Amino acid sequence: MKVALIIDTWFPTVGGGQTNAWEISKRLAGNGISIDIITRNTGPDSFNLPKNLNVIKLGAKIKSSDYISKITFLSRSYFFIAGGNYDLVHAHAFLPGITARLISVTKSIPAVFTVHGTSIDTDLNNLPKAWLEKFILTQILYSAQITVSRDFLRIKNINKNIAYISNGVEIENFDRVKAKKAGNPTLLFVGRLHPQKNLPNLFRAINIVKKDIPNIKLIIVGDGEQKESLKKIAKDLGLTSNISFKGETQGQELIRFYKSSSAFILPSIYEGQPLTLLEAWAAKLPVIVTATGDLPYLVRDGYNGYLIKNHKDAQGIASQIKKALSSKNLEDLGQNGYNLVTRDFSWEKSAQKTLEVYESLTKAQN
Repeated sequence: MKVALIIDTWFPTVGGGQTNAWEISKRLAGNGISIDIITRNTGPDSFNLPKNLNVIKLGAKIKSSDYISKITFLSRSYFFIAGGNYDLVHAHAFLPGITARLISVTKSIPAVFTVHGTSIDTDLNNLPKAWLEKFILTQILYSAQITVSRDFLRIKNINKNIAYISNGVEIENFDRVKAKKAGNPTLLFVGRLHPQKNLPNLFRAINIVKKDIPNIKLIIVGDGEQKESLKKIAKDLGLTSNISFKGETQGQELIRFYKSSSAFILPSIYEGQPLTLLEAWAAKLPVIVTATGDLPYLVRDGYNGYLIKNHKDAQGIASQIKKALSSKNLEDLGQNGYNLVTRDFSWEKSAQKTLEVYESLTKAQN
């Protein structure tokens, strides 16, 4: 089987979609599936590609945030795939879904579309962008959809063949790293510095918690468009000694940040199934997260973490932080999360379920 996988942003830009596509594709390639990952040229990566897996970067090097190139990539990727001999096309959200559908119609091959989360029903996007996202996710008919979040299944959708296939985590990478816990109560955020992540409200919550826990620390790992404005908010709130920005971090250094912290926090407006949640649990770290996307299905309040019910409520976020940091069984919560991901969340399982989707579609085609 030869698969064309379309994703408009690739490494060195790191995100859940890229990681999901890479981890699953390299395992499928190891099982004899031939996969071409077709993407924009956002710079060099350092992967050693296994047999049967190719990464094809179309066009001149551009910034990952260049929206015009995302639009032109639709036609570039269409003509590239149309000129090849593929048995199936697999698009990752969200614009490449248009290309996948066109290829499916013109080449008479199955199209799979993976949803990594959606901002539908939030106020983050302007009206044209919100309409386009909803149209591509719910009004274009694909041969099959894959969602990493069960929350997507509740949205009205013309697609009925939808498979829930979770993200995964490599537990052994975390087990190998040792780190000493920080002396102060320390929260860790890992992710893009983007409005989706709701960090201004988190900073306001830290300001509230500081009155009861003056030595609280918040470590911010990641980079993005809000970096400078967030630094200003921290300064204006008098939190420069409580909040530290560490930039983009990966590998063992990132795992040490997880393992040395008291709890992981993700106060997002929306999520799919964040890899950082699984990583936190792989590090035996309890979590404090918004009840959005797949998170309410995974986090049991007081068992493996704490749920923030309203992302807009800084006081509510502060209450959950104080509840977590005052808990006498934080270590048990982290262990419960570790047990869950060890049992249910591996990239091998995700790859096997993806292969089953591929095979069901190509067999039906034949």
